Amino acid sequence: MRALRSVFQNELGWTYLAALMAIVLMGTSLTVVGTHWKIILQREREAELLFRGLRIKHAIERYAADYEVRKGTRPNQYPLRLDQLVEGPKRYLPKVYQDPITHEDFDLIMENGQIRGVRSRSQEAPLDRVHFQEAATYGQVAFRAIPPSPSGQACASGASAINPLNPLSADTCAESPGHPE
Repeated sequence: MRALRSVFQNELGWTYLAALMAIVLMGTSLTVVGTHWKIILQREREAELLFRGLRIKHAIERYAADYEVRKGTRPNQYPLRLDQLVEGPKRYLPKVYQDPITHEDFDLIMENGQIRGVRSRSQEAPLDRVHFQEAATYGQVAFRAIPPSPSGQACASGASAINPLNPLSADTCAESPGHPE
């Protein structure tokens, strides 16, 4: 009986150590999973930033392109507020988007009191080096509208600045959007 009792007393310490090791391993694995999850969420926010920024950029371009037709009812070629892109008889955006990185309003790029584009207010460094090539922060990425040609003619390359069949397609007349200024 004494031999049996001494065996159980020695095993109680080993069970405690095994439980502690299991807790340490679970904590370490949760840390690794949390780090990967943070990267996945940042990449999703980057993709959403590109989507929203390009949508706003193209909406501003379409708004400016319609100026010749609507100049009797509209004093400015470019919008004064982003709300103008979702109001009125012709909607250029389904809604006013917020910056997915900061969850606040975009920083507006203004020229002569008119909105020419947007950029993020975030000072974080982007992970995506393909779309945000030389930008050190998201705030350096500008989604700036390209002014329509005065004659409405095609670019030198032969492609229209705004493709009426696919207004969200990339512009082939100027540098691609989403690159730093």
